[in-house]
Amino acid sequence: MVDSELVHAVAALGWGAPGQRSRPTALRSLGPGSPQLDFPPVRNGLDYLISVVEHLDETESEVEPRDVKYAVLHLQAAVEVLFKARLLAKHWTLVFTHPGEATRKALDEATLSSVSPDKAITRLRNIVGVQISAKEEQALRKLTETRNKLQHFGVTDNARAVEARAGEVLDFLIRFIDAELQTYLEPEDREATEVVLKALREGLGNINAYVEKRMNRIAGELREEGVERITIECLACEQVTLVVGEAPPMRPAGGGTFATCRFCASFFELDDLPITWLLHRGQNGDSYKLTCPWCHEGKLGNDVRVRSEPEPVYFCFACFRISKEIAPCHRCRRTVDVSAEDSAQLCHPCRDA
Repeated sequence: MVDSELVHAVAALGWGAPGQRSRPTALRSLGPGSPQLDFPPVRNGLDYLISVVEHLDETESEVEPRDVKYAVLHLQAAVEVLFKARLLAKHWTLVFTHPGEATRKALDEATLSSVSPDKAITRLRNIVGVQISAKEEQALRKLTETRNKLQHFGVTDNARAVEARAGEVLDFLIRFIDAELQTYLEPEDREATEVVLKALREGLGNINAYVEKRMNRIAGELREEGVERITIECLACEQVTLVVGEAPPMRPAGGGTFATCRFCASFFELDDLPITWLLHRGQNGDSYKLTCPWCHEGKLGNDVRVRSEPEPVYFCFACFRISKEIAPCHRCRRTVDVSAEDSAQLCHPCRDA
């Protein structure tokens, strides 16, 4: 991925060799007008992103667990550095945990307690006006969670799941630099940064191309096996490749029924999947009260992406049936699949009676 043009741009920005983080220089003194910044945060952020692409790009070698580790750490570092750079450009107090207690001395000496990634997202959206979609926010928060586990507990995440999630964060950050940070750079830095961004886009394309190639192969397998109606979105990699009822290659001790992802090889116990699904969606497990109109088990998932369906549907984790629209029976209030029943909106027992 790193070509002579990228090496030249990196050298022009004073970074040294690609993938080697430079020593940050001091912030320029901020006057009362528009902030004028020396932008080592942007330089360091781009350098972190170069490292991420190098670790996840499989065009020359396969991604190893160590690649995953540093991809996660450096991607999260890039997020934090670049977000703080944009907050700093808006107003220097926004990079403090508590802006009301901000002092210029703490900023100049870099002794401040800085804003957390979650609060940075909120400030970027509410104060700066940066557009961050709910899906992008979820990917950013998941990245922070993975990084914390890896940094503090040495957990190595699933390489395929990380690669799939990292693509979305990388794409967001490249657009973020383009739209939110380039305007604050000096002309010569802006030109060199654009060269780096071009190379990062190519690296991201390689990662996405690998994901697409793998997904196309998996899609063909799922069609041949006729299991598309029981293939849902994986909670780990977020690809619609989780086959319900399929055991993992290495079945855990104790037996049980599982759902296994063909993309990232993550697996989930089927008995726990309904609650895990709700928690993944940020909902309270106690709120899980939807009853399947077919098997009458209280395991009907809402807004589930299924491979055979163009839009999210209701999916039962007990009998694996799909319902596109549900409503209470007019007579007994039992759940009815409106799309499958007649216009009377009666459940089977009530209709037979």
